[in-house]
Amino acid sequence: MKRRGLLLVLLGAVAVVLALVMFSRGSGSTVCPAIGYAYVGDVELVFPQDPVSVAACFGEGCTAAAVTRSPDGKWLVPQSQPYLVPPVSVTSVYVEAADSSGARIASALPIVTEPTGEYPYGRECGGPVRFKPVQVPFG
Repeated sequence: MKRRGLLLVLLGAVAVVLALVMFSRGSGSTVCPAIGYAYVGDVELVFPQDPVSVAACFGEGCTAAAVTRSPDGKWLVPQSQPYLVPPVSVTSVYVEAADSSGARIASALPIVTEPTGEYPYGRECGGPVRFKPVQVPFG
């Protein structure tokens, strides 16, 4: 009887150790912190030919405001007033533009994000993103 009790205790201890090892290694899943990454930088507009006028804004039913070319030649729309009136989730940009041939566009265009390559909590938890340049088609 003593042998049987000792065997049960020993088997129980082995089961507990195995459970702890399995629990500590997990099932390959990682617990990530509850952090959301928002990109608050400019949205770059890229045109197939130089526009003569550009206006843009963020949000459904927004009023487009004139955009000026940056000193380095880029068309950048900042996430600030008058282009953005909070609260708006920036997932698209409304663009009104014209080129010298008379081609015009007035359309909401999707904004695509890409990872910055930084993963502060590991690749499986994701990380900060940035906006890819928005291609503005004339025609």
